[in-house]
Amino acid sequence: MGNENAQMDPATAQAVILEGVYVPAFVEKCASLGVNFPDEDSLLTALQTVQMLKQAAAEEEVDIVKEAHDALVSASGLGEVEDVEDDGEAVEKASAIASNATIKQALATLAQQDE
Repeated sequence: MGNENAQMDPATAQAVILEGVYVPAFVEKCASLGVNFPDEDSLLTALQTVQMLKQAAAEEEVDIVKEAHDALVSASGLGEVEDVEDDGEAVEKASAIASNATIKQALATLAQQDE
């Protein structure tokens, strides 16, 4: 077994969290809303779009993310998606992800970087 407390390069830690946690959760959430990505380029474009929206929202007083969401709902014709109550499955998945030694190490590295 590797040392879970060993320091990880911050860039590697960010990549681990992105690839091991964020991207799978993003893909799963999109799939639950009926949005699937036919290829890696489409997924990358969607991730970049979300990043740009978050960055723009942080810089603007107007809620650009909500405006973009409303425009996409209108353009797609899907209508509003109702929130589904958590049945505990998400908690189980989060627990499984959080127990991964590499994920733990990456989180520890990023936490130390913020101090």
